[in-house]
Amino acid sequence: MARAQGRTGNKQTEFSHLAENLRFLCGHYSSISEVCRRLDINRQQFNRYLAGSTYPSYRNLKSICDFFGVDREEIMLDHDQFRRLLSSTSSTDEDSRTVPDKLYGILRPMLSRDNKALDAFEGFYFRYFYSFGFPGYIFRSFVRIYSEDGITYFRQVERSTGRDTAVGERMCMNYHGTAFMMRDRLFLIERELRMDSTFSETILTPNYRANNPYLSGMMLCTSTCAAHQPGSARTVFEYLGKRINVRDALRQCDLYHHTDPEIPDKVKRAITNDLAPGEFTLRPTPL
Repeated sequence: MARAQGRTGNKQTEFSHLAENLRFLCGHYSSISEVCRRLDINRQQFNRYLAGSTYPSYRNLKSICDFFGVDREEIMLDHDQFRRLLSSTSSTDEDSRTVPDKLYGILRPMLSRDNKALDAFEGFYFRYFYSFGFPGYIFRSFVRIYSEDGITYFRQVERSTGRDTAVGERMCMNYHGTAFMMRDRLFLIERELRMDSTFSETILTPNYRANNPYLSGMMLCTSTCAAHQPGSARTVFEYLGKRINVRDALRQCDLYHHTDPEIPDKVKRAITNDLAPGEFTLRPTPL
C-alpha cells in the first residue's frame, strides 16, 4: 500500500509541475484561446491541463512541447528549475556566434560521419552507472538518441526523487550533447545545461547480437558536487525502443542503493568498477 501511495504522490507532483510550467509558457501569448487555437486542442480540455486535474495524452503532450520548443522531460521539471533552464537557453541563443571555419572543419566531418550506422541506435534508453557524488548508489537515468539535419544528438535526464533520505532532496539534471561513430564505437559527448558544471564523454561498444538490449561502455566526467573531481566508470545502456511511454520510463529513473533489487543483477555486475587480478585499467564489461 505504501508503495502505491508513493507512485500516486509522484504522479500528482508531475501534474502540478506540468500545470505550473504550462501556465508560465502560456503567459508569453496574448490569450489561452490563441494557444488552444494554434495547438488545435479543445479549450475546456486545455483548462484541465492548466489546472493540473488531467494529464495530456501522448499525442497532445508532444504537440504542446513542439509548440513551445521544450522537451517532454523538461516540462515536468520543478518550476524553478524549468524557469532557470529556459533562461539559460535564451542566454545561449543571444550569445551565439558563427562557428569559425577551422573549428567547423574539424567538427562537421566527425559529427556527420557514418550517419547511416547511427540510425540503428536512435530511440530511448535507460542508462546505469555508479554515482560519482553518492558512493554506493546507482543512477538509472533516461536517454534519448535522435537525429536532426544530418546530426545525431543525445539527451539525458538524471534525477533523484528524494525517496532515499540518505541522498538528500529531489534533483534533476539535464544533459545535451551529440553522438557519432568511429571504428565501430559509439561516442557520446554531453554538457550539463542548468548548472553548467560538467562535460562528459562516453564510449559504447555496440552489441549486434539479436534480442540483446544492452550496450556496455566507459564514461569519463566530473562530479556535479562541490569537489568537481574527475572520474571514470563503467556504464550500461538498456534499449527501450523508438516509441515508448515517456512518463512511465521517467518514473522508473532514480538514484538506487546498490542493494536495491530494482536494478537487475547482471547490470550491477556489469557496472561494478573493480579490477580483476592482472588488470590495470578499467574496460567495459560485455553483457
